[in-house]
Amino acid sequence: MRPKPGAVEDRSAPEAGAPIVDGRKLRGLIPYGVESREMPGGWREVIDPGALANADLSDLIATREHDRARLLGRHPTTLTTEDRDDGFAWAVELPQSPVGEDVRVAIERGDLRASSWRQVVARDYWNGDVRHVAEISHLLDVTVTAAPAYAAAAAELRSQPNNPGIAQEDTMGTEPEKTTETAAAVETATEERSAPPTGGLQGEDRVTVTGEPRRGLADEFRHAGFPGETATIPWQAFEDRAVTWTPSMDLLNQPQRQAGAFPFDQRYAWPALARVAVDAAATSVLVLSQTARSLASAANVVRAVDSVVAKPETGSTINLITVPLKQVATIQSAIPNIVLEQPAINTVIEQDLRLAINEGLDKVLLDTVTASGFQTLGANLILTVRSAMTTLFAGGYNPDTLILTPADAAALDVLVSGIASGTADFVFNPGQFSPNIWNLTKRVSKTVPASVVMDASAYGKMYMSPVSLARFENASGTTNTSNVRLELNAACGAERQAAAIRLAAA
Repeated sequence: MRPKPGAVEDRSAPEAGAPIVDGRKLRGLIPYGVESREMPGGWREVIDPGALANADLSDLIATREHDRARLLGRHPTTLTTEDRDDGFAWAVELPQSPVGEDVRVAIERGDLRASSWRQVVARDYWNGDVRHVAEISHLLDVTVTAAPAYAAAAAELRSQPNNPGIAQEDTMGTEPEKTTETAAAVETATEERSAPPTGGLQGEDRVTVTGEPRRGLADEFRHAGFPGETATIPWQAFEDRAVTWTPSMDLLNQPQRQAGAFPFDQRYAWPALARVAVDAAATSVLVLSQTARSLASAANVVRAVDSVVAKPETGSTINLITVPLKQVATIQSAIPNIVLEQPAINTVIEQDLRLAINEGLDKVLLDTVTASGFQTLGANLILTVRSAMTTLFAGGYNPDTLILTPADAAALDVLVSGIASGTADFVFNPGQFSPNIWNLTKRVSKTVPASVVMDASAYGKMYMSPVSLARFENASGTTNTSNVRLELNAACGAERQAAAIRLAAA
């Protein structure tokens, strides 16, 4: 009963209905890297990151329950889309009609709780009983539905701002390794899916109707079987719940909770890089590493239209290197067994183990940065950062990230412009933390030996395996206590070492 590209698949039960709310917008997400509930036949499904990046949207519409007679919008006029790291996001202005009003009321009542879609799969591959959709050639419709194929799918409404002069932006905005079918084999394969918990139709009034509440990290492991012997969750599920967010962190998924203003809550360098999920059995990854690059000069690139001399060359030395994954693991010992069954264990998982793993992931990244060049320290930190940016610009990079040591973060916060008449003038407002400087996204890492200026999009990627929480009886079971271990495998593939510069004397 496993589906194959080329076969027509229908997952939802179509039911009539439709929407409208003047001044409201419906939003949805086709999430990447999230496992569906078990499908008939005992298999599950994951949409790989980027699977919809090149999909044909020429016939894309928004409906209720896939009923074309209850049309909500059509791409690209009243239905907009964006391919993001966390999934393929869509938003539709509800029509001012009885159909639109019916949908709005049904969502608020909880009758419609999920978003769904129909797709034509171009390439897929199987990992055991999990089907990975690597490429979708056509997206035919997106819809709100009462019958999701994924558990805990959400549906919300978002109100537009009261001031009509202020536009409300759609905040809707890594690679498959194996394929089993070619694009030619899937011209007629139409499939329907329903959005998992990371997606949903979002609303400014934050009125959310969900099949179940969003789980925290500890509850996610409980859902996967903890405190059994081992509970494993996909990397994306861990990441969604393992990072403490700040308003400036927009490189990842939407926050589960806001962090405080203290700089360590902008902590960790690793989220600056794109993440690629790898299989639990992977021991290494192949990375296309550029060890040298020379850009053709502008004077040579611009030529007379009738020039017949050799064109200027942009040189590059590229090697395919094998990067071994590292084990990132931590253990907490002698936890009373009774505690493992109680909510009290949540604080151990959500705090101690989670923070240790995040710091380990930082080290995986920062160990690679030690091979990058350095910028000699200037008169102060701000001037040194600007000089490093100039060096990166000259190399053809676009610096976007500043990774600070705790000492440098504090130095920025209390930076003064000078001392006159015994008083100091603060560069940034006293009592507040320094903002991002030169439009660089600021991060603070406890373990970085020297601050770093980086073009994160060019530097490389983080490779992450699924994350396991395991329980082991302590002292052969004689003490009624257990050891708990949280671990995954990870690697940082540095594709362009020159895209990062350390701020150090040598």
